[in-house]
Amino acid sequence: MIQSRFAGLSRRSIRLIIALLIVVIVFSLWPAAQGPGAGPGVSTATGIPNADLFLYKAIVEKVGAGGDYYTVAAHELRTRDFPLRPFITFRLPTLAWLQAALGMTAAWTLFLALALATLWAWWVRLEHAFAQSSRRLTGTMLVAAGLVIAQSPGLIFLHELWAGMLVALSLALWRPGKWQVSLIVALAALMVRELALPFVLLMGAFALWNRRWAEAAAWAAVVALFAGLLMWHYSQVIPVTLPSDPASPGWLSIGGWPTMMRAFRLTSALRVLPVPLGTIAVILCCVGWLSWKSDAGWLGASALLGYGLFFALLSRANNFYWGLMMAPLLLLGLAFLPQAFADLGRSWRDPRWTWSGARGNDEA
Repeated sequence: MIQSRFAGLSRRSIRLIIALLIVVIVFSLWPAAQGPGAGPGVSTATGIPNADLFLYKAIVEKVGAGGDYYTVAAHELRTRDFPLRPFITFRLPTLAWLQAALGMTAAWTLFLALALATLWAWWVRLEHAFAQSSRRLTGTMLVAAGLVIAQSPGLIFLHELWAGMLVALSLALWRPGKWQVSLIVALAALMVRELALPFVLLMGAFALWNRRWAEAAAWAAVVALFAGLLMWHYSQVIPVTLPSDPASPGWLSIGGWPTMMRAFRLTSALRVLPVPLGTIAVILCCVGWLSWKSDAGWLGASALLGYGLFFALLSRANNFYWGLMMAPLLLLGLAFLPQAFADLGRSWRDPRWTWSGARGNDEA
């Protein structure tokens, strides 16, 4: 029998979990904790700032016409009144080079292929995750729902969309002792957008915690390789920038809980719901991930909470689309709620309840 992490808890523990959940929901529904909507100047279909999408599209088109990426990016940033300092205001060139080389039709084909690969990988990953096999399909469809925002054609230029999907694929491919392909996919995500770094660090820390030394060393090598790439990126940006170029106001906004919830809600299918319902759904997604009794469940929950903390501290209100880094994974947590609530109810009725054949949800 498959159990969630909530199986066999004492009534005292259950009271604590329920009380904490109620406090979090009530706090999140407080008007001051909900934050503003997407705001003006955004795509009506997605809420993503139009200026950002037009910028990345123009860069790809000019690089495709033979322009040097860094020269083109500096010109477009300067012309459109975007900051050019510090150097990380320039996106890594990987995605622009790829799209310019392939052309947009082939780029869309590649994106669709990666999306299908992600769904298949999660279909396989969820084989032993549920007591009822029908929920496996539900879980896979929830991953698909996390990619629904990609239906807007303009978002193909958005780095977070590609990187977030690659992160979801990397986690689906990871197994204890079988991490090599997952690592390669995570490296690809990192080369598209440096926001994949927290995920890479999490995977490395998990390997280190479990004393998987070879795997930990491999994740450390990815970080070192990325550091080298970032230094090279810096060396390419400096020659095309001027001391008079505008600087970014910085990202240490400490927007807190509203910024975090807004990022998760507006970059997923939950954005169609009223703000209170969407907020509650985000919280329940996190609870579902926490309840999945497996290494993948622990990693997924840690990634969501870690990125949430990152958004709360280091993203401005107009950076909410960074939530795309977790959008393909977020809704999957809902698939684990029925088992989680069933185990909570069973434990409440009989705190001593156990099952001799019970096991976790990890297929490893």
